[in-house]
Amino acid sequence: MSAHKLTWSWRPTLAASLVLGSGLLAPCIAHADGDEANETAAARQLAVDGVKLAQADQCPDAVDKLERAEKLKHSTIVLRYLGECQVKVGRWVEGSESLRKLLREPLPENASPALEQAYDSAANTLRDVKPRIPSMRVVVNAPREAELKLKVDGKDVATTVLGVALPTDPGDHQVEVFAPGYLKASSSVKLAPGASATVALELKRDPNAPVASKQGPGPAPLAGSHDAPAAAVEPAAVEHSHTTRALSYVSYGVAAVGLGVGVVFGQSAMHDEKSLHGSCPDRVCGSDQQGTLDFAKTKGTIATIGFAAAGGGVALGTILFLLSGDSSSSKNASAAPARTASLHPRAAVGLGNVTVGADF
Repeated sequence: MSAHKLTWSWRPTLAASLVLGSGLLAPCIAHADGDEANETAAARQLAVDGVKLAQADQCPDAVDKLERAEKLKHSTIVLRYLGECQVKVGRWVEGSESLRKLLREPLPENASPALEQAYDSAANTLRDVKPRIPSMRVVVNAPREAELKLKVDGKDVATTVLGVALPTDPGDHQVEVFAPGYLKASSSVKLAPGASATVALELKRDPNAPVASKQGPGPAPLAGSHDAPAAAVEPAAVEHSHTTRALSYVSYGVAAVGLGVGVVFGQSAMHDEKSLHGSCPDRVCGSDQQGTLDFAKTKGTIATIGFAAAGGGVALGTILFLLSGDSSSSKNASAAPARTASLHPRAAVGLGNVTVGADF
């Protein structure tokens, strides 16, 4: 990248810089109490050497020393020379930010002439370079779900700058964009001072990249298929087992209720039969006992239905309980899905009888 020289209205002489060198880090040393002495000494030496190089117009060598000095100990004068040298070597964006940082600091009261000159020089340099900084807008045509990664001149850049005019140094630049499952897209651009450009990139899918399936689970394997994994049918088998087990408990509950009804009404019918035995010789009752006799028969019928329901509930509940199996049989449900899937237990309760069976 070629350097772009700028001129300033004030340039101290080499002799003046050497005079300033002895007090170069005075502001930072004043509040460096407690810091390591070796860091302070190193910062001072780097700053003096860097300023000498900058005054000798050797900015490529001066930038490194000034950057290290500023990282160790902040100094307004060091920041001024660093920003101006960064601009001289073509790093306009970094240089302008260094100068802005300096100018955001309030000028101390009773500032020395060296500090006043540093502020004036920084302001003049920033005023000259700011309108000449070029910009670049990167636009990427890619699917919304693509996980983009942006690089400019080999350095990672946040994708949040996409579509935004990005201040950029003048010269040649290489722009690259990546995303998993897509081919890399890149483009070169040359920016002149004060120019603006748009870099349009398009991501295309990599034909050799594996494509993640977004489809749901496939159709259930056919019953009796040896290729169907047991895990594919296990959830359905477990759910069927739980449902059948629950129905068996319901059947047992119905049996308990039927048994209770049968016992209560059966005992009442037997009591009525004993009371009628004395008043109805040879089991022939008069018209005055007809109502009691009919009621006793009704109680007997209800008792019979209750006992029948109890028997049917126990039988059906037992069948359902056996069909539900345990956890081990649920895991092996895939071995014979056709046999269990079509088994339908049934029970029919009638007056005085109960029929239990199963359809296959």
